[in-house]
Amino acid sequence: MSINYLSAKNLTLGYGNSIVIKNLALSLYDNKDYEVIGRNGAGKSTLLNFISNNFQGNKFDSKFEFKNLRILEISSEYTLIENLTLIENCLYLTKNSVSVDSVDKVLSDYGMNHFKEDLIQKFSSGMIKRSELAIAHLINPEILCIDEPLNYLDKDGSQLLIQLLEKRSNDTRSTILSSQESLNLFKSDYETINLNV
Repeated sequence: MSINYLSAKNLTLGYGNSIVIKNLALSLYDNKDYEVIGRNGAGKSTLLNFISNNFQGNKFDSKFEFKNLRILEISSEYTLIENLTLIENCLYLTKNSVSVDSVDKVLSDYGMNHFKEDLIQKFSSGMIKRSELAIAHLINPEILCIDEPLNYLDKDGSQLLIQLLEKRSNDTRSTILSSQESLNLFKSDYETINLNV
């Protein structure tokens, strides 16, 4: 049975008195995938932050209801702790709920096992993005939000992303992607939330 984990009829979000998203109707289910598209400044990152409970702005008089599900966001800003190693980040962010052997296997699958003892502050942007995808794989949240999913990924990294999204879809885990336009890389039944209208 699917869960309607976020429902809003007049979602209005902004910062200070500046409105970024106005009167958006939204109904999100945990067994569906979504893509948020919009030009620069349309509110894509703002909406993903709101969905993932990381929004720090003003909700004005919005009426909405959340169900309590595990939501993880890979935002446009790095989500890893720079002064920890990759393995330390994995164990900390998964709350030590997975074995070191499981972490090793997933890091190997994402081409990052040789760097597990290195500090994140030494990583390139592409290495950080791969690491974030690996950790998302380990956590396996009910909802995964990814802002600009292809940023910093090379061809192999993009293929790893596609494999993660396919795995989540097969496991009936919801993914929400945001980009300026439809990516057309993934399965065709992503429901579109168009912030340009």
